[in-house]
Amino acid sequence: MSEANKIEFGAEALQPQFYMTAEPKPEAELTFTLEELSPPEHAERFLSRYAELLKAPDLQAPVTYFCSWYSGIVSASLYFPAVLGKRPDFSPANLSVQLIPLEKGGSLNFVVGSRMAEPAPQDETEREEWTRAGFRGFFGGTCRPLMENLAAASGLAVGMVWAQLPGRMNYFAESWRNHPQIAPLLAPHRERLERGYELIKNLEAEAFGRKKNPFDIRFRFVEHAIDPKQQIQLRPSCCLYHTIEGGDFCYNCPKLNERERAERRARLRAQ
Repeated sequence: MSEANKIEFGAEALQPQFYMTAEPKPEAELTFTLEELSPPEHAERFLSRYAELLKAPDLQAPVTYFCSWYSGIVSASLYFPAVLGKRPDFSPANLSVQLIPLEKGGSLNFVVGSRMAEPAPQDETEREEWTRAGFRGFFGGTCRPLMENLAAASGLAVGMVWAQLPGRMNYFAESWRNHPQIAPLLAPHRERLERGYELIKNLEAEAFGRKKNPFDIRFRFVEHAIDPKQQIQLRPSCCLYHTIEGGDFCYNCPKLNERERAERRARLRAQ
């Protein structure tokens, strides 16, 4: 599609849960486009500084934490076409990541450069193929090289890097289905959101460079740590929080066995 046929989306479309802004934050210590993170020395520089902020012993926890923030963009890749009927430019050259220093929060912020977006076709059949093609481009052209670069820089298995993303996407799905405030707001768009989510889960594995689509998984749930009437989603993969200074295994970490989880639950409920 030509630039003349594209439309701009407002900065207000960048919801807080996407961890993304339209303008760079001036307090950032480091800023790289995702494209600039491709050379190993750039990725290592960014991850090394992030490791210092996290007080991590190596570059592996910074990668899982990076993916936790980046999962906001993954959710946005579904939200925009399903809810707004627009496909932003989420290419590596148009997305930047910023490292915010500890005294300003110690977080990551993603910045979208151009806010020009491609509008969805009016025809439903064309729109579904347009949506599917957009997911192929995003996961294959933006996410895949990023995940592979982060794995190479840190020594983590690339499958474990990918595994940091599906959990947050499923939390997003649960929010449009059940959240008391979010579900009513997204109710008019739920059918498109559900269909888009299915398209992601059924995307061919080759788009991810994997033998299996990392989003095509069955989530497990365990008893909530505090409320026995609720269930909490088990993480698909460990986030390595236990490796950083002062860290521990998360209650919903897949590395905990059920005895350890029950002991943790009893301690929390006794507080």
